[in-house]
Amino acid sequence: MDILYTIGAVLIFAPFIAFLLVVLIARKKMKYQSIGLAADLTTFLLFFSVPVSIKAIWQIDITALVYLIAILIAIVLLVIEWRQTKEIEILRYIRQTWRMYFVLLALAYSSIWAVGIVLSLLHFFRI
Repeated sequence: MDILYTIGAVLIFAPFIAFLLVVLIARKKMKYQSIGLAADLTTFLLFFSVPVSIKAIWQIDITALVYLIAILIAIVLLVIEWRQTKEIEILRYIRQTWRMYFVLLALAYSSIWAVGIVLSLLHFFRI
């Protein structure tokens, strides 16, 4: 059971590892669609990674805020889609929203990671 907890912790703290593994494993069968599959899986992990990383660095719990922002993004994208097409294709809308989450959460995670490294270096060198 400890191995499962360790694997889960690694994937939560380093979701890019899951991204790379899925791309490498699925590349043979799915070709370029493997990147989309990897992005979809990583988005799920990033929904947990971003709040956990912020809590680890600054001891602030923003889990509810991340989910609230995700809901607001979904609403805004739905209104935009509705105004442009008048008839909403559900699967296209869900895919578009999920990919937007991936981009935003990946940028947030990368930024948090970079800030965490800088803060660790500053603490290490006592600056």
